[in-house]
Amino acid sequence: MDLLRLSNLEIRQVCYFLMVVECENSFSRAAERLHIEQPPLSQRIRALEKRLKVELFNRRRRPVQLTAAGQAFLDSVRPAIAQIEQAISQAQRA
Repeated sequence: MDLLRLSNLEIRQVCYFLMVVECENSFSRAAERLHIEQPPLSQRIRALEKRLKVELFNRRRRPVQLTAAGQAFLDSVRPAIAQIEQAISQAQRA
C-alpha cells in the first residue's frame, strides 16, 4: 500500500464523486443534496481527476456520462468506501 501517494487523496472528493453518480451524473442535483454550490463541487471533482490523472466524466456530452476510467473508479471505490464505513462502526463499537 502506497500511503504517501494516497495521502493527498481526500475522501470528501471521492464522496462528492459518488454523490454525482448517485444523482444520475447531475452536478447540480448533487450540489443540492450536498448543500453546496455547483461550481465548488465541479472544482473538487476536477481536483480529484487531476490527482488521479484521468477524466472521470465526459462533460462534452449531455447528459454528462461516466468515462471508462470513471466507471472503473466507481466499481472499485464503492466497496472501499463501504469498508471505511464498516471500520468506523467497528471502532465505535469496540
